[in-house]
Amino acid sequence: MDTQQLEKDRLQVAAGEHLPVFGESLFKGAFKDQPFSGFNGGYRVTVGDEIALQLWGAYSFNAVLTVDAQGNIFIPEVGPVHVAGVENGELNSFILRHVKRVFKSNVQAYANLEASQPVKVFVTGFVESPGLYPGFSSDSVLYYLDSAGGISRESGSYIDVKVLRQGKELQRVNLYRFLVEGQMPALQLRNGDSIVVGPRQGYISFEGAVQESGQIEFVGPSTHLGEMLLVAKPDPQANFARITQIIDSEQQASYLPLEHALSTSLYPGAHVELVSDSEVSSISVRVSGEVSGPAAYVLPYGATLQDLLDKLRYRDNADPFALQLYRRSVAKKQKVALERSLDALEMEALTRQPTTTADQASIKDTASMIQNFISKARSVRPRGQVVLANNANAGQMLLEDGDSLIVPLRSSTVSVVGEVVFPTSLVFNERHTLEDYIELAGGFSNNANTDELVVLHMDGTISRIKARKFNNRLKGVLRPGDEIMIMPEIRASELQVTKDVTEILYRIAVGTAAVLSF
Repeated sequence: MDTQQLEKDRLQVAAGEHLPVFGESLFKGAFKDQPFSGFNGGYRVTVGDEIALQLWGAYSFNAVLTVDAQGNIFIPEVGPVHVAGVENGELNSFILRHVKRVFKSNVQAYANLEASQPVKVFVTGFVESPGLYPGFSSDSVLYYLDSAGGISRESGSYIDVKVLRQGKELQRVNLYRFLVEGQMPALQLRNGDSIVVGPRQGYISFEGAVQESGQIEFVGPSTHLGEMLLVAKPDPQANFARITQIIDSEQQASYLPLEHALSTSLYPGAHVELVSDSEVSSISVRVSGEVSGPAAYVLPYGATLQDLLDKLRYRDNADPFALQLYRRSVAKKQKVALERSLDALEMEALTRQPTTTADQASIKDTASMIQNFISKARSVRPRGQVVLANNANAGQMLLEDGDSLIVPLRSSTVSVVGEVVFPTSLVFNERHTLEDYIELAGGFSNNANTDELVVLHMDGTISRIKARKFNNRLKGVLRPGDEIMIMPEIRASELQVTKDVTEILYRIAVGTAAVLSF
């Protein structure tokens, strides 16, 4: 155990502050955009529900009846029937029994719930936008929380959500049970019910060899690592735990075998990194494409790209001059760089100050447009390609465990993607210009940037071509297997925003081999 006394103004474990809050991905609109007015067999009829009723035989009747304030529906010739509290699965037989009391024979009935009661529910506590939200009595707690913008990241609890009716607790909801086990209490909400999100409890931050990196809440003054791993889920190869936490005003750090660390007490703010710590003697590299032989090669630790290439047997149609190497560590770095650029763009867009009323409206529209773009951009996953072309020393590069090498087919086509009318692949013709390929793809779309485009070559290199060269043949620049990427035009009122968005779009295009619309 390593222990060191820290200065009073540094008594905090900040290592996990960059990690997401476990569960925050729930509230991105997936629930509020999908209201649920349907039913299951256990749903109990309540005031305001609508029931489609059809009678036929000796007496005919067809109507949609609303359950009144007394919990009744009124059936002509039968009278009021109290249906409130009846389970949906029993509704048809229940109504039929009441009809048979009047019509002893020759009358049949069919009853079906059409829609649940519209209700308005208060959502308050530590949510982004407390308020009164409309929905249906059959909608889940998640629908209303999502409608309120979700739980506050810094201050709201995911394990202490209460549903109140007339000031009394009806149900306590732990969203971790839904996230980990898929369990969500079946509640029928009523007008005036309240969903109250409590304050955030203590949390532990997890990263490293875990399936769920993030800040995970717990109840009580302390917990144990084994209990928290039921949520964080360690990777199978994890065998050590690095734990940093403050105990009695001292920051303590420990590095323990995982089986010994499971009973370790953890306190609020602790940071845990699970590690796969073992002697690395070999690495595995996946190989695919136009090669004969195994799909994975096990090489000694420290092997180079050339060591791998010496083992490959290319097929006749392989293009060994356009090898593509993808690496997970590079993809992570690309993702981090993209996130930083998006954070900077978001800050810039949201902190711009208007000078006139007209400017205020323009800034608001631009900010909304940029927020939508940022939301889409954060979901992209860079490929992590290591560019091997134009480097005489590429063969000496050390390989990493998990690298993926693709030997592409010798191509005879050129793809046109992005902002064209008909994105497509076309047979390469060295006499064609970029303008020719764009016309063959239907021409530019209305949202295209016609001033510049990107050519992504098979070997991972890129060429940015200005409009003045669109009608040149570009011999040696445009090659079989290339992707001609037509980028979207940025319509922003502020020059710096336009420049930043443009650079991010180009970075996404190169890093993902796809054009993100704006």
